[in-house]
Amino acid sequence: MAIFKASANSGMMDSGNFQQSIKGSYEDKIQRLRDELETKQLDLEAKCQALQEALEELEESRNRYAALYDFAPVGYVTIDCKGCIQEINITGASLIGLEQSQLIGIPMSVFIAKSDLKLFLDHLRRCRRINEKVTTELSLATKGGVSVQVQLLSVLHKSAGGCIPQYKTVITDISERKRYERELARLDRLNLIGEMAAGIGHEVRNPMTTVRGFLQLLGKKEQCAQYTEQFNLMIDELDRANSIITEFLSLAKNKAIHLKVQNLNPIIENLFPLIRADAMVSDKHVNLDLDDIPALPLDEREIRQLVLNLVRNGLEAMSPGGNLTIRSSTDSKEVVLSVQDQGKGIEPDVLEKIGTPFFTTKDNGTGLGLAVCYSIAARHNAVINIEPSLMGTTFFVMFKVPKEQL
Repeated sequence: MAIFKASANSGMMDSGNFQQSIKGSYEDKIQRLRDELETKQLDLEAKCQALQEALEELEESRNRYAALYDFAPVGYVTIDCKGCIQEINITGASLIGLEQSQLIGIPMSVFIAKSDLKLFLDHLRRCRRINEKVTTELSLATKGGVSVQVQLLSVLHKSAGGCIPQYKTVITDISERKRYERELARLDRLNLIGEMAAGIGHEVRNPMTTVRGFLQLLGKKEQCAQYTEQFNLMIDELDRANSIITEFLSLAKNKAIHLKVQNLNPIIENLFPLIRADAMVSDKHVNLDLDDIPALPLDEREIRQLVLNLVRNGLEAMSPGGNLTIRSSTDSKEVVLSVQDQGKGIEPDVLEKIGTPFFTTKDNGTGLGLAVCYSIAARHNAVINIEPSLMGTTFFVMFKVPKEQL
């Protein structure tokens, strides 16, 4: 019995070891599986993190591109084969004066000035025909009614299918450049005429002075008493011609000026009684709106002439009861003199010629008043800008403030 008991006990021990061995084997496998699972989970988490970072970077890059596209300094527009707007950025929409959503599907030709419509259609035809970049300068008819001069640069682009053409177009606002070019051209003309004036002005005045003197002498003779009225008329006409020559000589670029650092406001205030008297005669009103401004190097006599010419033009442009406002202000590093009238405004074709010597819309004008203003402004290193509207016209004279006066 003892032997059987020992044998039984031994068998029970072997069975326990076996079970223990199997249990240990399963636990090892489970642990390995757990380790592998944790490893794969960590690897997957790392890949997910990398993918998330890549997506965030892609989104940031897309946002940067969208910002660059929408807020670029030039307009971008995609035009389909029918000439309709498919896509446009914020800059392009702002040039036209409408929201982006309002422009999609609208023919681009609607926003082209009527006078330049043929230019636009030829632009698209050339772009399609030669399949190269095509550049054209024309005017946009904006919502506000003010035309904007732009440059179109287009290139033909095939859609994803490869058969429907589109026009990828860059719109650049060139209004400022055109204004600068006109200003240079105007100054060149003024300089040329000024040189002519300096050359012939005195030569014309000398014989006129002689003729005037003899007319005065003859007018005092008894035998010519019956012609006194005619003599006086001729003398008046000679004086008028002399005043025109005086204005003509004011166009000379090298005319001597005497600059003195002084404030613009007192010059305007001293002229105000004279200006107000002129206005009252024609039942018109003049208002002053003068801000604190820094002193400038000015030739007082020339500035008086500049102000009087601009004011009298404004008064003549208005009907009785109209108001004219003279303002002075500062804008960045400039002093701005503005003269605003309530006239009928200026037609675009007339605006192009403003300041050209001898160009006038007045029946009795010489066409030298504004030309002289431009010459005076140039001698004072100033610029004249014009802002026409249906409610009147504003002339801005912008003087640069010297650094020592800032």
